[in-house]
Amino acid sequence: MDRRQMARKTTTKYIISLLIIIALFFGLYLSKLHKNSKEGLSLALDKNEILIDYTIDKSLAYTLINKNGTEEYGDLFAIFEGNDDTWQRIYENDFKNLMPWKVELADIDGDNTPEILIALRKKTPYDKEIKNRMFIFNYQDGILSRKWTGSRIAGIWRDYFPMDFLSTPGHELVFIQQDEGDMEKLSVYSWFDFGFFMVADSEPYQSIQTVIKLDENLLEITYLEDEEEIKQKLTVVKGKLLPKEDD
Repeated sequence: MDRRQMARKTTTKYIISLLIIIALFFGLYLSKLHKNSKEGLSLALDKNEILIDYTIDKSLAYTLINKNGTEEYGDLFAIFEGNDDTWQRIYENDFKNLMPWKVELADIDGDNTPEILIALRKKTPYDKEIKNRMFIFNYQDGILSRKWTGSRIAGIWRDYFPMDFLSTPGHELVFIQQDEGDMEKLSVYSWFDFGFFMVADSEPYQSIQTVIKLDENLLEITYLEDEEEIKQKLTVVKGKLLPKEDD
């Protein structure tokens, strides 16, 4: 075998080895992607169950499930643990009378342990109107315990976003809240002792589409005005979320 043939043979072996390594890494990536996707969790559900919402923290997935194939609200809260490329259900709790529709994790009190935040629709003994409310739980050692289940926060709201954008301990909760007429505004709440207090609220907007954190004490919203999408940066100043101009 001459040098040219030996070089081709060595190059072929190198290419084959490289392709095998790429395939292995790609397979691991797809496995992780599948595991951390809605489709991966859906495969772990029982017959007729539908995944309404979920959030994943390390090896645990916190989910809202409808057991009867209805997509609007859940009737079951369940926790899954990741095992290789599959999910195993390790906890569940009946939420059929609460109509939960969104679940998030946030460290609201700054103790480095995340709380489970669940948006739901229900009435209370002191408020007979069915509206969006929030229940907050802690989960430890197979036990789900209530941290806060107050009847009212942020007035009438349609969505919320936990985010750590102020210098105070813990995550803040940012609500899209109904204002006068068809207008909406943002309100920011922070945890203190055994409940929440409002840190700031914004001026009214026609229809708030998105809310994202850009930096410490800096949010960006997208809202509609006469069917045009407009972006606006906001910062907290003396109890108000005020527009911030670009530097």
